[in-house]
Formats: sequence, structure tokens, C-alpha cells
Amino acid sequence: MRQDIGDWERVTTDLLQLVRSGDCNALSLGLSEIARALVCTGPHSHVRVYDAATDDFITYGPTECTAVLAEVDAVLASLVAEQELWPGDGLVAPLTRPA
Repeated sequence: MRQDIGDWERVTTDLLQLVRSGDCNALSLGLSEIARALVCTGPHSHVRVYDAATDDFITYGPTECTAVLAEVDAVLASLVAEQELWPGDGLVAPLTRPA
């Protein structure tokens, strides 16, 4: 879960910098606007969305964020099973290297 990341804002900023500079493979996960907002706002945040059909607001929070992260985890796991992902040069070496 995301709360395991010590400084999620720095991690997000660093990742965006790597992707924008072309120093890392970027991967579109096709997340909805709500899912992206949940992932980008922090582990304990809430996202309020206006629903015109009901003329009311819907609030999404940590429970929905956890579900989004589980979906992202499943997508990444299946991609890694197909091919190794390259995180970028000059980063901390992985704990184990493939043989």
C-alpha cells in the first residue's frame, strides 16, 4: 500500500521528472480521472466529484484508493511477467539482480 512509501510526494515528483526527461520508460495505465486523483493526492485524502445526475457530490477516499492501487499492482505484475520494466539509469540498484 502507498502509506509504505516514506515521502509519496517526492516519489511522485521524481517519477514525473524521470518520465518527462525521457530517462525512464513511461507506461500509461489508462486510469480514470478519479483514479488518477486518488493516486496523486496522498494515502489519506478524499476526492469529491459532482454527479449531475443526482445533483449531489460523491466522495472517494482511502478505500477506493486502495482498490485502484490493487488494480495497478495487478496490471504491473502481468506486465513484468511478460518483460522486465526499465526504471531508468542512475537509480538505486535493485536488491537482487536476475541471474
